[in-house]
Amino acid sequence: MNSDRKGTFQDLNALFVFGALTVLAIHILGFFIENQQDYPWNGEVEAVLLILLRFGRSLFIFATGLLLFYWYQKRELDWAAFWKKRWRTIVLPYVIWTAIFTGFKLQTVDPVVLAAPFFESLFTGSAFYHLYYIPLYLQLNLLFCLFKPWFERLLSFRVLVVLFVGQISLYVLYKYLFINPLWEIDWTASPVFAFVEHTYVAGQNYVHMYIFTFALGAYAGLNLEKWRAWTWRLQVPACIVTLATAAWIAYEYLNGTVSYYDSLNIFKPLYLLYTASFLVSFYSLSRYLGKLPKLGQWLSRMARQNMAIYIVHPLILFLLESYVIFRLDWSTPLIMLAMFVITPPLCIFLYEHTLFSYWTGGKGKPKSKPLYKTEVYKA
Repeated sequence: MNSDRKGTFQDLNALFVFGALTVLAIHILGFFIENQQDYPWNGEVEAVLLILLRFGRSLFIFATGLLLFYWYQKRELDWAAFWKKRWRTIVLPYVIWTAIFTGFKLQTVDPVVLAAPFFESLFTGSAFYHLYYIPLYLQLNLLFCLFKPWFERLLSFRVLVVLFVGQISLYVLYKYLFINPLWEIDWTASPVFAFVEHTYVAGQNYVHMYIFTFALGAYAGLNLEKWRAWTWRLQVPACIVTLATAAWIAYEYLNGTVSYYDSLNIFKPLYLLYTASFLVSFYSLSRYLGKLPKLGQWLSRMARQNMAIYIVHPLILFLLESYVIFRLDWSTPLIMLAMFVITPPLCIFLYEHTLFSYWTGGKGKPKSKPLYKTEVYKA
């Protein structure tokens, strides 16, 4: 790695923490919206908050693109070392927790009963309905490995604009094919049509729905100082755009122009603009918070726990919702806050106790190897 890229990168710690908290918040809000009769509160406020916080995955995709291209730019990639690291830190915990969720859901340890649901969940990320992001993250890493030289050579601001327009065009195309269809199409008529329908129905699981966001992160990673200066200059206009688009999205829901379930769809032009403007407006703040002595250290520690919070929180929330909160004579907002506060430490505790490194005491842990092959220059 280049000497100017040594050390810990602090710009994204606040963004990572905020992204994890938004994921936790929308799952808590979703439960209480569906159970208004038992836990009455202001359903409109809950719905608007849930709708406006559904960009956590986009924050992580942007950050993934930035970090990959920032740390590993313009070097020959060692595929074996790259994927070995991800096997140990991403794939193996994912396999373990997919097995835990599958057994928990089916209430059995019979391998005959568990085998088919386990492998289906493993390849689709459907365990406890939300682990699809891990296969998606691995797709992003594969995209990076395959097209890294092209990104480094061709990615520019003009290309970003083209990708932004292309991403919006894809969302509009899907809208008029599936949401408000303009043509009567039998999607079972051929394998090609069935595949096109699948790319929409299961779109959140595939990288083509997030190409612009990943490319924006890649551009930021390849041009970090330019990105820092650009986001600093544009933070106020971007903040205005963020607030305006947020107000527009909320107004469409509140006045009945768009239904609640349609409002949850993040694959539409307005939500892409909302997410992109938020990223630009929040980046400088995230960088500033990451440099603060005490808060920066806390954000750094919490950012390392994103995997734990993301993977384990559905189980914690399910247990709290099923066995705990109905026993509490508390107001709904207070219950929400308590669930929000108590869930992260429980997630971290359970996750750490399922790691092989915990049970083996760190023995046999392979020494880290450089992710790039050493370049040899002839005299």
